[in-house]
Amino acid sequence: MIGYEFLLSRIQLRMPPTIKPAQIRPVTRVEEMPDLLAIPRHVAPPDGGSVLDHILFALKHETTQLAILHEALKLVSEETLLGALTAQRQGVYLRKAAFIWEKANGRELELPWDSTGGNYVDMFDRQEYYTGALWERSQKYRVNFNGIGPYEFCPIVKKDPALEQRGQAILERLRAWSTNPENAEILDRVMNWAYLSETRDSYAIENEAPSPDKERAFLGAMEHLRDRAPLTEEYLVGLQNVVITNDLKLERSFRDTQNWLQRGGHGALAVRYVPPPPDAMRSLMDGLMRMANSREGDVPPLVRAALVSFGFVFIHPFMDGNGRLSRLLAHHNLNFNEALPTINGNPAILPLSIAMKKNEGDYLAALEAFSKPARQLWDVTYVADNDFILTFRSSPVIYAHWAGNRAAEFVTNCAHLALEQSLVDETIFVHAYDEAYDRIDRQFDLPNRTINLLIQWIRQNNCRMPQRRRNATELLLLKPAQIDQIEAIVAECFSQETPAPAGQDGYAVPS
Repeated sequence: MIGYEFLLSRIQLRMPPTIKPAQIRPVTRVEEMPDLLAIPRHVAPPDGGSVLDHILFALKHETTQLAILHEALKLVSEETLLGALTAQRQGVYLRKAAFIWEKANGRELELPWDSTGGNYVDMFDRQEYYTGALWERSQKYRVNFNGIGPYEFCPIVKKDPALEQRGQAILERLRAWSTNPENAEILDRVMNWAYLSETRDSYAIENEAPSPDKERAFLGAMEHLRDRAPLTEEYLVGLQNVVITNDLKLERSFRDTQNWLQRGGHGALAVRYVPPPPDAMRSLMDGLMRMANSREGDVPPLVRAALVSFGFVFIHPFMDGNGRLSRLLAHHNLNFNEALPTINGNPAILPLSIAMKKNEGDYLAALEAFSKPARQLWDVTYVADNDFILTFRSSPVIYAHWAGNRAAEFVTNCAHLALEQSLVDETIFVHAYDEAYDRIDRQFDLPNRTINLLIQWIRQNNCRMPQRRRNATELLLLKPAQIDQIEAIVAECFSQETPAPAGQDGYAVPS
């Protein structure tokens, strides 16, 4: 075992597995393979190498996993690290290790110098990782902590040019759609539909249907995204009070008790995920809010929104409402970073929850990429009914430093589906509906409601008039030939639209 695998064998806590284990193989250089990192013998730490040897190897050659490094550096004595620094004072990876050592041990190394000297080095290579603000600049070690978030909450995402380009194309297409003169007269109606659908599907993911009052309140919260308010505990508490359907579960602050997620099963097996303990949660939330409120760095908007959304639900700062809030925060972060165009003062949202609801299996898989390993770090003992004893066997830093690529990919995919299968399709629907309505209205003297019913019936029946509807009371004054003409108008107007499933009424009926 070498690198992180070796370190995990020495850490006396349960920890998540390595992302891609390093193994000595008959290769001449370091090679990344599908399931491992192949290491030549001469590059690997020496047989009998120390914990520090393997830490330095991991920092140099493996994907950065701060949680493992954090705990491993607790095993390195001050004397050992000082001795290594004395021998190689300006060593880049030694200086990074010393920076993390102070974080892990909660105290400073007593160096014999004011500074190790050397050029400043970034904790995260900007060519390999997305980076954020310059959160800390250690003059002592000449190290810049430039993670996506501060050390207290810093998900890690390796650069992915294809994903980045795809996200940029989605946002550019959204902007082009919102500024297309042909859509000017219908944008408000499409956005009303998008806001309403986002609200209903976000609740539907939780198997809930909001009351009319809660629906209106959630819509109001969505509209207030335009304020671009920074995240604070007070602001998040206000949002939690909006999304909760049960008044008994309203919060006044972040939780001070342990919570867990339960789904099916019996006894301890029913507990599917356990968020961080309350005494660690506040530091994590402070870090998450600082990350969310920062506009610095090279993190693509959809990637940052994904990390805020998933990070929030992993921390679970409230006893209820975390899932709905996490999806709302994806929109909040996109608009906070001015990634969304505005339509009459309101952000032109991408209704992500529609795509998430349609792809719940993928949503669950993206969440479980973190939650399943995290669940194994807890001992859960069933007591009775919904009473459990929860014992954490790991380090809270696992909730702060996790690989975010899976979440970023999922949210980017949802953004694409939300744009193409929701906004664009709804726009096509509204244009077709308006054209059909106007043509029928001009040719036939019919009440508004009758025209709407005709369009709805014909469209939902693959653009054919249902036989059972031909004798409907509303159509008694129409001759069969006139019904056939109306059928032909609707079929022609909706010829470019993907057929709608039965029961989908759309949100664009003219008043």
